Amino acid sequence: MSEPTAQQIILAVVLVFGIATACQVIAPKLRIPALVLLLPAGFLLGIIAPNDTPGAVLGSVFPIAVDFVVAIILFQGGVGLSKITLQPKERNVVRRLVWIGAPLTGALAAVGAHFIIGLPWPIAVMLGSILIVSGPTVINPILDFARPTGRVRGILVWEGTILDPVGALVAVVVFQIIKASDADTIPEGFATFFAGVLVAVVAAAIGTALFVVGGKLTRHNPMLATQVVLGSVLVTAGLANLVSDDSGLLAALLMGITAPRVAKRFGATTDAGDAFFDPIVSIGIGVLFVSISALVSLDTVPLLLVPTVVLAALLILLQRPLVSVLCSFGAGLSRKERLFIGVMDPRGIVAAATASSIGTVLVADKVPGAQDLLPAAFIIIAVTVTFYGLAATAFAKALGLREEAAADPANSSPA
Repeated sequence: MSEPTAQQIILAVVLVFGIATACQVIAPKLRIPALVLLLPAGFLLGIIAPNDTPGAVLGSVFPIAVDFVVAIILFQGGVGLSKITLQPKERNVVRRLVWIGAPLTGALAAVGAHFIIGLPWPIAVMLGSILIVSGPTVINPILDFARPTGRVRGILVWEGTILDPVGALVAVVVFQIIKASDADTIPEGFATFFAGVLVAVVAAAIGTALFVVGGKLTRHNPMLATQVVLGSVLVTAGLANLVSDDSGLLAALLMGITAPRVAKRFGATTDAGDAFFDPIVSIGIGVLFVSISALVSLDTVPLLLVPTVVLAALLILLQRPLVSVLCSFGAGLSRKERLFIGVMDPRGIVAAATASSIGTVLVADKVPGAQDLLPAAFIIIAVTVTFYGLAATAFAKALGLREEAAADPANSSPA
């Protein structure tokens, strides 16, 4: 691919930011989450102007840019988790959803991908591991719109935010096993996973130290304090990714959970600048959804559409309710709360970004079925986002779990 011109880069930026902003402005007026508009808008952009999308213009730089934006989103998600207090039984539900629900989801999705879509087993397992994730890029905007009660919201936000980086690491491990495809790769894969976790923990510790020291030095300067927060997140994620692929996402999340608490203990409280970070996260979500959905090729979607929609329906109607029943049993939740957890599992940007970056490499390596990975993931993301985005409010109302809000939803956050 030839070097992009300045005009191409400018046009790509204008298109993606303009489309993302327009969707986020229009959606509240239609009383729907912006995510419902962002995916088809990006897909149409990829059809109409395939050479003018960020993915096409930036090439190999695009996945790196995506990682940094997702790291900022996960950091802010981690900060939000630190403000959500869960009771012991509720924390136990989250642990079950992550360590029991996620493997069960991945296994069922892989089996369905093989037998329903017809993907070869390696690609089916790859897709199953990608579909583990949910994440704050989708769960938070949908819950902001639906406004379920605090206990249910807390469980779902914790689950989704933790699953994003964990799912990305799992996907990297499966990817390496597929590429190597020999008897020694399974133990190597587990070693890679735990090494990634270790790298993330060390990087998060370094980032927290930067956060604390910078916070003390900029205590009376809110603008520089916010710059310290942003800079420390990007440095942390970048250093982690240099050592171990995709460990930067987990490092950013861990830093978001721990850094504000540590800074406060050392008298270095920095105002993370919600007035700054909230718009950054909102536009970041919009830009990512538009940019990544624009990568999906129109040629492959029609062939995969029907079987993949069937798989998405099975994940929504069977897999998620089953996981909810297993993981919330005996946790003191009401039947209605358990039902709402069972009807909320959208897939988001990390799933799309992982499918995009991994699928590109597997296609280049001529792995059979690899060309279907991103389109299948995109269709499932689109179906789950649309279904949960449109149905969440109705479910919350029907179950009596919707909290009243002083402001009209049409005038609330566009994310």
